[in-house]
Amino acid sequence: MIKALTFDLFGTVLDLEKSTKSSIENIINNNKSGVSPEEFWAYLRHRQRIEQYQDNILDLGHSGYLNTVKNAFIYTSKKFNMTPNDSELEKWDENWQNLSPFPEVSDGLNTLSKKFALIALSNGEQKFLNHLCNNRIKFNFQKIISVEEVSSFKPHSGVYRKASLISGYKLSEIMMISANTFDTLGAKSCGMEAAYIDRYNLPYEECHEMLKPDYVVKDFTELANKLVD
Repeated sequence: MIKALTFDLFGTVLDLEKSTKSSIENIINNNKSGVSPEEFWAYLRHRQRIEQYQDNILDLGHSGYLNTVKNAFIYTSKKFNMTPNDSELEKWDENWQNLSPFPEVSDGLNTLSKKFALIALSNGEQKFLNHLCNNRIKFNFQKIISVEEVSSFKPHSGVYRKASLISGYKLSEIMMISANTFDTLGAKSCGMEAAYIDRYNLPYEECHEMLKPDYVVKDFTELANKLVD
């Protein structure tokens, strides 16, 4: 029986593309580049995940989420023949401090909290997550757990196991909520249940049947309708 829900924040609760669009448009306009903000963002998100996977695999020390997104921004800019200056990097950092949630998140979280303990489980740094939860999402999660606890990014199995220990709930009592397929895949592989928020109309990972999500929904409204009687 599920007692707790763990939530990914970046891309699941928080609308990253919309929140960072102004800084992407800024560097594109400054450099009179022909790349669209949408193409820039799509490439950046893929690059960011490479940065995180490399961080895990190389095992040279956890570099932190904000570092990987900045590295991805610089790499993507160079890929499209731009090199961000100090002002453009400052605007990028400012956008990340002011991320906004998707519009239905607040109502969805409030409904889900009537039945489950709600826990943030994110790739971000602890201080950064505290800021986002308190000042941007404005929801009082029961716990806010950072991957800094194990010094590895999701989907490293230690992240999910550590969340179980910190929260006090067995892995089998927790459902991971994420719009990132690698995240729900990682949670399932550790014995959690998982709900995939298919915000971006993307195919799910090719994987064993046992690793597929227990629920696939479009947003938090549909998730709350399915999980709360």
